[in-house]
Amino acid sequence: MKIKFLFVSLMIGQIAFAQINNFTISGKIKGLESSNIYLIIFDDAFKNGYRRDTIAVNKESFHYKGTIDKLIYASISPNMDRVVKKISSGFFPAKSSSLQLFVFPGANIKISGRITDFVDAYPSGDIVNNDFAKLNKKIYPLLNRSVNISVKIANKLVTDHVLIKKMKDTAAMLDKQVISIKEKFVRENSSSVAAIWLLSDMMIRSQVSNNLATDLFSKMNKEKLVDISYYTEVAKRVSGFSLTAAGKTVPDINSINTYTGDKFELSSLRGKYVLLDFWGTWCGPCIAGMPKMKEYLDKYNDKMEIVGVASESDKGERWRKFLDGKPQYQWHHVLSTKDEDYILKFSVAGFPTKIIVDSAGKIVGRFVGENDEIYKKLDELLR
Repeated sequence: MKIKFLFVSLMIGQIAFAQINNFTISGKIKGLESSNIYLIIFDDAFKNGYRRDTIAVNKESFHYKGTIDKLIYASISPNMDRVVKKISSGFFPAKSSSLQLFVFPGANIKISGRITDFVDAYPSGDIVNNDFAKLNKKIYPLLNRSVNISVKIANKLVTDHVLIKKMKDTAAMLDKQVISIKEKFVRENSSSVAAIWLLSDMMIRSQVSNNLATDLFSKMNKEKLVDISYYTEVAKRVSGFSLTAAGKTVPDINSINTYTGDKFELSSLRGKYVLLDFWGTWCGPCIAGMPKMKEYLDKYNDKMEIVGVASESDKGERWRKFLDGKPQYQWHHVLSTKDEDYILKFSVAGFPTKIIVDSAGKIVGRFVGENDEIYKKLDELLR
């Protein structure tokens, strides 16, 4: 009898746990013409860093029930051509082409709005998504205007150079306005989950300076947000700013997640200058810069080493395949992983990021993007 009672209790507990982890999304979006929309949940726990679920649409309305075990950022793609910002070489990945939201256990999210040439629709139903909607209602129209200008220029729908200059200036003004709204939102919503996620996103996109990010983070409500993963990520990035400043001893990289499978320790390269290259196979400028790095490695082969630190979303399968086919680029290679997150540890936002370390292990400088300044500095140091 006791065994039966225990079994029933366990079953009730499992059912309750499943119910707690349920979340729902429902709504109606005017102008939604597709038969299916896609919910994309972003988390490193999923293969490739996200999970995509299909939601059926009936006469602009939809209802979805899923499970989740924590609060996670997500987006909904309307699966409609008219919101895609197409150009001859592909498309611009505009945020205004999708709907942003947060999913979490117990959430009952309502979606409303319309679709024009962008997704003018927003979530509600809880304080997290209400906050997010408050922000995105302000910035989505501006983002859409800016990207539409870029599309017109890229597709050569405008040829007058004076007009193109004015259009680019307008787009830059709109982008600056969006950044200003974001900064104000973070500053005025110190206890908001949406705000800490936004600060993390702005840091990743290099939309906020290190000093400003540190200042904004210092004002966030730690007591309310400390258990949110995005708070932890921002804390690590802010710590990384100070740990990787010029003149500081470089943090060690100690890993077995290497291309060769052998253990690698950055400290073992003391006595030579080191170029740390934070890159990814998905990053065009990163790949484009490799021939120049190889040229400089050959030029100063007795004085310097290169360590590639890759950020990948597929457990390193593309990374390994790429290096298999590029023997000329097989310097030291380490894969940044969830357990050994060197992207966060070194507070890397833009790609490529290159950090020069001197022979004593001191950081000389950090360079974001592929440009000649890196190589001028190497010549200055090594010539």
